[in-house]
Amino acid sequence: MERKPIIELFKAIQLQSGYSVVYSDEVVSDTMMISVNARNLPVTQVLDSILASKNLFSQTLSPSLIVIRNRISALEKPKDNQLLISGRIVDGEGNGVPFATISVVERGVLINGNITDEQGYFKFRHDLKQLHNATIKLTSLGYQAKILEFLPPQPSGVLDFGNIKLNPESKTLQSVQIKGNQRVIEMNEGNIVFNVSKSINAQGSNALELLARAPGVSVASDNSISLNGKAGASVLIDGKMTYLSNTEVAELLKTMSSSNIRSIEIINSPGAKYDAAGSAGIINVKTLKSAVDGLNVSLTSGLNYGVYLRNNQDISFNYRKNRLNLYGAYSHFIGYYSYLYGGDRVQEGRFFNSSTDDVDKRNKIGSRVGADFLINKKNTIGVLLNGNFLFGGGITDTRTEIGPESTSTVEQVLTAVNDYYAQGTQRFNINANYKYEDTLGRTLNIDADYGTFTKRAGNLQSNRYTLIDNTVTSDNLYRSLNGIDINLAAVKLDYTTNLWKGKLETGLKYSMVSSSNDSRFLEVQQTSEILDPSRSNKFSFQERISSAYFNYKKQISKWQLQGGLRVEYSASIGQLEEISKVSGNQQRIDRNYTNLFPFLSANFKASPLHSLSLSYSKRIDRPAYQNLNPFIYLLDELSFWQGNPFLKPQISHRGLIQYVYDSSTIIGMSYSYTDDFSVEVTDTIGVSKIVMVPRNLGHQKHLALTLTQSLKPLAWWELTFNATLFRLNNKIDFGNERKLDLNQTAARLGLQQTFKLPEGFVGEISSVYNSKRLVGANQFFEPNSQIDLGLQRSFLNKTASLRIVYSDIFKGNQSNSFQSIGGFRIWNYGYFESRQLRLSFNYKFSTGNSKGPRTRTSALENESGRIK
Repeated sequence: MERKPIIELFKAIQLQSGYSVVYSDEVVSDTMMISVNARNLPVTQVLDSILASKNLFSQTLSPSLIVIRNRISALEKPKDNQLLISGRIVDGEGNGVPFATISVVERGVLINGNITDEQGYFKFRHDLKQLHNATIKLTSLGYQAKILEFLPPQPSGVLDFGNIKLNPESKTLQSVQIKGNQRVIEMNEGNIVFNVSKSINAQGSNALELLARAPGVSVASDNSISLNGKAGASVLIDGKMTYLSNTEVAELLKTMSSSNIRSIEIINSPGAKYDAAGSAGIINVKTLKSAVDGLNVSLTSGLNYGVYLRNNQDISFNYRKNRLNLYGAYSHFIGYYSYLYGGDRVQEGRFFNSSTDDVDKRNKIGSRVGADFLINKKNTIGVLLNGNFLFGGGITDTRTEIGPESTSTVEQVLTAVNDYYAQGTQRFNINANYKYEDTLGRTLNIDADYGTFTKRAGNLQSNRYTLIDNTVTSDNLYRSLNGIDINLAAVKLDYTTNLWKGKLETGLKYSMVSSSNDSRFLEVQQTSEILDPSRSNKFSFQERISSAYFNYKKQISKWQLQGGLRVEYSASIGQLEEISKVSGNQQRIDRNYTNLFPFLSANFKASPLHSLSLSYSKRIDRPAYQNLNPFIYLLDELSFWQGNPFLKPQISHRGLIQYVYDSSTIIGMSYSYTDDFSVEVTDTIGVSKIVMVPRNLGHQKHLALTLTQSLKPLAWWELTFNATLFRLNNKIDFGNERKLDLNQTAARLGLQQTFKLPEGFVGEISSVYNSKRLVGANQFFEPNSQIDLGLQRSFLNKTASLRIVYSDIFKGNQSNSFQSIGGFRIWNYGYFESRQLRLSFNYKFSTGNSKGPRTRTSALENESGRIK
């Protein structure tokens, strides 16, 4: 440790040796700074070398207990002009009160002190010149404080108070809970952390809605996630990449209840130990984990009402006893969701104005169960099973008016109704883990994972054209049957050790993915259903990724330097059953490539309150597996979605400068350059049809300035302000001589305020504003905003709480955008029922003593996040 508070040393000793270190706040100050470099030394030797300069010493009172004392108290005889003060603190039955605090106070200022030993005895020296106006205060947990006046000392210079009786407190202390001054948004090891449990308005919602509240995070109407205005953020859950991406990532996050989430961590500059995926950075969603020996249960039930009434429910448990830890959780969201969206487009001199009423009837369930077993102090094994399920129907009803742009006269109307009569998604993952950790700083972590993802969808779609007088000119009915099966397996090894007065991290990883996609498109006629071979196909995809990394960090004076390198080799094969024009008439597509991903950082800690860091990293975004699938999906007869088997990964280079003051002020500036910029675009097919397809278009430049500021203007008022100012430059090529060089400066502002109100109530106001901004390739979004109000009241000795939240009270969270390319222009609009009234009840039951929870990451951190 270099210039760290001495309390950090005591914490490290407790963690590495198992000793409990006891001290008084009057004896040990958190402003005492120390420097120590110890390896494989006895605890007593380390303490003796450090405490001597602080006029302290340690005393081992039992095989598991060390007490820190004033060295002056060890001297039996007083010196000239000093008084030896002694005595014994006892309870009502005459038994000694151990570790009670003796404080010598003059005019409210602490000038000396000590603590009692296991039998309640104390002895220390005090300057005779400081007897005037000084008193002695005796305190101990569970007893009433007592004030003693100084008595005339004996000729020997000894003042012995004899037995001093402390009376017990009238209230019985049932449990002890240590609370820190945790902010809603704070800094942790260079990462920004949004503490969900501290926010009232965050309760009763799901993880996707939570992301939109995190600093710098934006969730668009199509559920795409951006960080500081840049797309390409990887989403992790407890350090593991999610099993879904794009639309399915959003669906997974919707299955997770906010009451089961502890925090959202924004990792703007991931090191070499992380998978290289995520050109915009990493968003890590951390779930609640119990740290209680015994049984811990949490139950949350809530009702949400916007357009439809919904119920969210989750229950989690954790049971620790001796070496075994069992835990599990279940959550569900039941009810319909409403989406209203549309687009008015002009194409080849004609307008196509569509509006869609979308009702999602799927129910969402999330679950997990796991166990950890402590073989001994150094070795732990564990197993964790996760499952997520979505099932139910859905209906989209789209009306499109068509006519010439010049007259704005509606000539015909297309009505398309999609009945998703069969929808089901199942996601399973099992993780086996082994961890070795010793007191010399060496750790070995091995993870083995196997995951499956299965999705089935059956859709019956009608397309009816009518003239303005309701004459039917065409009426077609289609059925589409889609199936996706993905298997993922991976194993990784991470090793950490102390080296050359620094820390070396290194590891290996191997993963393999097998994906099978089956799409059948049928035209429904009166007597039969006819398969359309041009829109039906089978696509299989296999990929293997091998990677290795090393990372080294070292403290040099006030600098912490870190550098690492990750190498990843990828080999993939895409195979079509039938040759397709979309795939360039290629039945098999092979791709092999190797990438190097360096990482460098330097952190300068000028003082305990000020720090400045600089970092550089190279990142990659590989295509989602389904984006490589060259199938064409019919949304209606005028709009399609299509995959792209030639889609290449996009590579980003990113630099970051960040300044932190006392974790309350965080200022950052970042710049990134992305080559082979990959994004889903809307383009034209002929004179009347459009297609949404992912493409590599060119390159993107991104510059961002961020600020996070926490304040406490009054004792009952806390606020956190965060702002992001960013500029995007997209230099892209749509083909056919259609090139764009787009620039846009935008801002995102967020303000969260918490108020302590009378009668135990706590109120909260949170607000977000987004200015006009460039999203994707060429889509410009209009400004939008959201204001939420929340109120909370705890009761039953704070084991239960009731919350009510009114979100988006002005219905300002609407998405309106415009995009154009050549003669093609489209105005999009959309609204999800963000204005909701949410009521939730939470009850927690726990027993036992606090212990540190065990965390681990999965081997499938990167591959599973590419399932769409």
